[in-house]
Amino acid sequence: MMKFIFMLLFMIPLSFFNSYFWIFQVLYFVMFVIFFFTFSYSFYFSMISYSFGCDYLSFFMILLSIWICLLMLMSSEKIYFYNNFSCYFNLVILFLLFFLILTFCSMNMFVFYL
Repeated sequence: MMKFIFMLLFMIPLSFFNSYFWIFQVLYFVMFVIFFFTFSYSFYFSMISYSFGCDYLSFFMILLSIWICLLMLMSSEKIYFYNNFSCYFNLVILFLLFFLILTFCSMNMFVFYL
C-alpha cells in the first residue's frame, strides 16, 4: 500500500511542469494496473502496512477513485489547450486521489477521525 502512496507523493513535483500534463494520465493508468494485479483476492485484509490495508470494499473504492481521476484528466483537454492553470489542476487531482486512497485504506477508525 505504501508504494502507491509514495508514487503519489513523488508525482507532486511533476505536477508543476506544464509539459507533463498527459504523462499523468499514463502514470494513473500504470497505478491502476499495478494496484489491480497486486491485490490478493481472499476474504481478509491484504496489503497491510502502517495501519493501512485493503479489503474488498476498499479495494474497489480505490480502483474507482483512480479510474475517476483518470477520466477527469482525459476530459480536461480544454484546460491544457487554453493553458488555464493546468499545473494546478493536476495538483488538485493528485491531492484528491491521495486523500481518497488514505481514506479508503484506513484500518483504524479512531486514528481516522483523530
